Order: sequence, then structure tokens, then C-alpha cells
Amino acid sequence: MAMKLSIGSAVYNIDEPFLRAHIEGILPQLTEETELLLIDDCSTDNSGAVCREYAAKDSRVRYINMGVNGGLSCVRNRTIQEAQGEWIFFADADDLLSEHFIQTALHFCDAEADIIILDRLKFTQQIEPQEPCAVEALTALPAEAGRALSISCLCLDPRLSTPFGLSARAFYHAAWGALYRKSFLTANKLLFPEGQKKAQDSVFNTETYFYAQRIAYLPYVMYYYRCNPKGITQRYSGNLPQIFEALLKLLENDRQTLYADDADVAERFEGNRIMSVAIDNMRLNIFHKDNPKPREQRKKEFLEFVEQEPYNSAIARFDPAKSGRWEWHLPATLMKKRRFGLLNLFVGNPTAFRLLCGADKRVAKLFK
Repeated sequence: MAMKLSIGSAVYNIDEPFLRAHIEGILPQLTEETELLLIDDCSTDNSGAVCREYAAKDSRVRYINMGVNGGLSCVRNRTIQEAQGEWIFFADADDLLSEHFIQTALHFCDAEADIIILDRLKFTQQIEPQEPCAVEALTALPAEAGRALSISCLCLDPRLSTPFGLSARAFYHAAWGALYRKSFLTANKLLFPEGQKKAQDSVFNTETYFYAQRIAYLPYVMYYYRCNPKGITQRYSGNLPQIFEALLKLLENDRQTLYADDADVAERFEGNRIMSVAIDNMRLNIFHKDNPKPREQRKKEFLEFVEQEPYNSAIARFDPAKSGRWEWHLPATLMKKRRFGLLNLFVGNPTAFRLLCGADKRVAKLFK
């Protein structure tokens, strides 16, 4: 029997209850046409032992140890290499799949598509029981959707998906936001950028949506993203400037290769992507509550960061009306005025930062 679907779960030092919940949510769904790949990036806790335990009990589960810790991109690329299914789904092993994920995916696996975009929901503790998928047919996106979604991933501008009827639950920027046909990925030599520690998915999907000829949308929640305060999107990272420098080089290369001389893309890239990097460096590095550096050193690093390019120009020219990011208006204004003290007060406190970002967003709605 031909293998239809491979689920590749990235494993690295996952809290055991989260890891077991992830695996045990998938096991009852597995069929002879499906497989679960538990790809361990050399965990230093008992994650590997947990994965081996399940693999020993079910031949449809494969445990793969990377041998050398290489990061998430290496794990994703190993998934592409090892997958035997016609379709690949990239999962994170602390999240959950719908209890109807495999049944639904198999129902639509004969679709003439390179990528099938799915819906997702965030959760903190538990997920509500879900009804089986009642969608009768996928929504085929028009030919121009690929370019628009590619630019959206490149520039971090979700507004570009609006004309295609995707709901707010569709998070196509993430690798776990879609099913990918393996033959499409391999024919176009599409891989994740190895060595990149953040936003690997943005680089990968900038390219996948650019090359995709047929994109479909399934308006049904297939994935549940765990809001984990210990997750990588919330943790302090003192080396963010170097990580983001590498990211922007990768994305700039895609911009020059795929969208050279496109002024609109260049403007979106500066106003959305570069500004998002600046905001995240404030949030997860300089003003993060776990940053151990003294105030004067953090102030020095803040001033050095906002003075260097491409951030200085992006901050100076930031226009929330053009970027659609009203939530960044006040932080950007404080960065523009080099107001370290106020940023330290608001950005270092997650609750205060949400209030700061939300104020202009609410004001903007009044004028729409």
C-alpha cells in the first residue's frame, strides 16, 4: 500500500507531558498509509527515550536521532529526506494535531495541489473537542496567490492574503501551516536554511509559495499551537542581533533573486520585516526581563542597534498606515526618539508592552 502522509515531528528537549500528549494524539489516527517520524535533534533530556518507547511499540512510528545537534532547519530537511509519504506535514512536538487530522488529510490527499494551507488555533492548557471536518471541497487559490503569499512570507505582511479568502486562522508563514507535496519540494530543491536559528519558515515559505503552481486552502482547524512561555518565541536571546543579521541576509537574497527592482516589495520589506526584527530585538533581547546585563550596558547596546543600518532607516521612515502595523507605532516612535527609559519601562514588562502596542491599534480602528 502506497504511503500517503508523513508527519515529521521536531523533537528537542520537550517537556515530557507535552511530548507524550503530542504523540498519543497522533497514534490512534495512524493507518497503513501514514507514518509518524519522531526526529530528535540530540535532546539532552529524556525526550529521546520517550520517542524510542513509542517507536518500539508501533512500526508506523520511526525514531530518528540526528546524531549531531544541527537546529530545527536540519530536522525539517531530514524530514523531507526520510518521508515516504506523498504528502509531508511538519509538526513541533510540543503542539497538538486535530483528532481528525489524518482522516481529513487522507480525504484530500488526491487533490491537484502542491501546497494545502490549513487552519490553526492557539491554546494554553487544553483544547476543546472538535467535530469532524465538514468541508466538502478544498478552495483552489488563483494563480496570483503564490506570488502574494511568497511576498507576505518575505516581508511579514499578512494583508497580502486578504484577497484570497484565507481566515485569520490560516498561518501559512509557519511550516506547520500547510501540507506539502513531497515531489514538489524535491523537484524544486526546496529546503530549510540550515544554521538559521529563527524564522527559518519565512525563508522556506518565501520560496515554496513562489514556486508553487497549485495552492489550495482547507478552512478547518488541523493544528493547535501551544502558547508556551518557555518557548523560543518568548525566551531571552542575547545573540539576537547576529541571528537576525543572518536572517535578513537570507531574505534579502530571496528579495533580490525573486523580486529584484520591485519597489513595492522593497517598501514592504523595510516597513514590515526589518521593523519586526527591530521590535523583536527590543522585546527578546535588550529589554527582556531575563537580560542579566546592567542598565548602562543595555542602553549602550540599544543606542548602537538603532543607529545601525538597516534599522536606523527603517525606524526613521516607519509609517504604521503603510505597514498596517499600528501596534508598532508607539514602540517605533520611542525608538526613533532614542527613549531608552520609556522602552525599558514598557517593553521589559510583557503586560505593559501589550498595552503599549494595543493603544495605537485601537485608535487606528476609530479612523477606519
